Amino acid sequence: MTTAKHCLVTGAAGFIGSHLCDRLLALGHSVTGLDSLIVGRLANLEQAKTYSKFTFIEQDAATITPATLEGIDWVFHLAGLADLVPSIENPSQYYHSNVQGTFSLLDACRGAQIQRFIYTASSTCYGIPDRYPTPE
Repeated sequence: MTTAKHCLVTGAAGFIGSHLCDRLLALGHSVTGLDSLIVGRLANLEQAKTYSKFTFIEQDAATITPATLEGIDWVFHLAGLADLVPSIENPSQYYHSNVQGTFSLLDACRGAQIQRFIYTASSTCYGIPDRYPTPE
């Protein structure tokens, strides 16, 4: 196993983010979960909260600064809004969350000299699929 790292997971209270937190904690890493709770639910973090190496921050990814990342080694960026039709109906909110949030996080990571940055996107980027499950 690699040396234990301190990981930040954005979108931590989402379905995939919460499972990633659980897995990283089970592997012995420290995890800071960050989520605005616009979409995510605290109930998804019940297992993570049983670990002493887990902390949670309720914060919008667009407001992250290098100071927020002090002591973080790896960043897993899962935060964002999905769903195609709402993104067309409210493009400003989606831009803020998905574009500005990612840019702010990347800029903060650069300032904090983060070792690894993993970005995860939604299948929404493929548009409305012709068939399910959606192939890449």
